[in-house]
Amino acid sequence: MTNEFLPYQDLGAPYPPSTSAMSIDEIWRALVNDQLEPYFQPVVELSSRKVIGVEALARWRHPALGVLSPVTFVPIMEERGMIRELTELILEKSLYACRDWLDHGHDLAVSINLSALSLTDRNLPDLLESKCRIVGLPASSLILELSENTLRQHWELAEEQLGQLRQRGFGVAVDEYGIGTGVATRLNGEQFSAMKIDRAFVHGAGSNPHLRAILQENLRLAQSHGLFTVAMGLEDTTDLALLSEFGCDAVQGYLCSAPLPVEGLLPWIYQWEKG
Repeated sequence: MTNEFLPYQDLGAPYPPSTSAMSIDEIWRALVNDQLEPYFQPVVELSSRKVIGVEALARWRHPALGVLSPVTFVPIMEERGMIRELTELILEKSLYACRDWLDHGHDLAVSINLSALSLTDRNLPDLLESKCRIVGLPASSLILELSENTLRQHWELAEEQLGQLRQRGFGVAVDEYGIGTGVATRLNGEQFSAMKIDRAFVHGAGSNPHLRAILQENLRLAQSHGLFTVAMGLEDTTDLALLSEFGCDAVQGYLCSAPLPVEGLLPWIYQWEKG
């Protein structure tokens, strides 16, 4: 399988402050010893307060240093051509986790970030469909995220792939929306199902008129194309109130929950649902 998937590098994730990039030998040992895994950050629907999905985020559960952020290992793996091993691992573990949640009565979609390299693989829709079929999940359980900048830089490659992915039933989200340029005129419901608004336009918008205007315009744009909207990086109740006022569909951020290990997600959902 080619390098289709690049786990989201959420550089703000907690990790030991003294930790720098790890050696390639240590990373190989982490792969062999099954220490690399997805953590899952919940996506919460605003109208119902229901957890409707999660985003898979790569982590290294180091035996001595604890849980490490992707900043300590993903750049090295990219340089050494090892992203294939990591991304297949994150994808497959995420899909099996999704299947387990469904078996426990929780129908959650899981989001996986795609790299630009994914757009060069003409077999991508077939490969993803096969992965879902093996696990016993419908295509709608998997949401594929592409950053706005990736889409802008590789639109000719993306255009055909996005339509095929949507036709197969996969969700497709434009991620980190608002940071780049040149994608707004290309948004449509045939190629995208969702827009994820970057944290830069969410955090502080409740008290900043400039950010408020940008956030409102982004939401209006998505809504005009029938796209599901997710605000990323939510940390403040003032911003939450504004998002509700503007009709944002869902939120993701530390105000709800930090990324959780697979064994921690369902217990957190049970507590969340209790209010």
